[in-house]
Amino acid sequence: MRRLCSRAAILATTALAAATLAAAPAAAVPGSAEPTPAVCVKTAKTVEDGLTDFAAELSDVTQAADSGDLSGAEKSVRKAGDALVALAEDLRKDAAGADAADVRKTLGELADEFETQGKQLDTLKDLQELDVSRIDELSDQMIAICGALATPTPARTS
Repeated sequence: MRRLCSRAAILATTALAAATLAAAPAAAVPGSAEPTPAVCVKTAKTVEDGLTDFAAELSDVTQAADSGDLSGAEKSVRKAGDALVALAEDLRKDAAGADAADVRKTLGELADEFETQGKQLDTLKDLQELDVSRIDELSDQMIAICGALATPTPARTS
């Protein structure tokens, strides 16, 4: 069960990194596309909320398995998968409102990966084999996009 907790920690770390690197939100005009800084802030919250739900289900998996209720543990595994699928849907909503093509693309790919991983979670073995490497890559891309906005550009002297 420790491996399950470490998987949740990896995903949660991704969310926290995104949240800390998100730039301050820019004002969005209602009905228009959102500027990248606003999408970064919104997406950080979306990921944080989704992974909180996922981690809660993993806690239920651990509790059920530790008490010998393997049927209950597998039900919680499926609920954990459902949490990742729901996170994917929310990320697609965030992506749809973004004004930048690279943000829409990266968030779309991240949503696809969360959905794929979530739909594959059915048993305890599936959870143990959960591969978050692609999620990490895509999260790093978003962090780079959002972090670039938060880092001031040095002034040129000529």
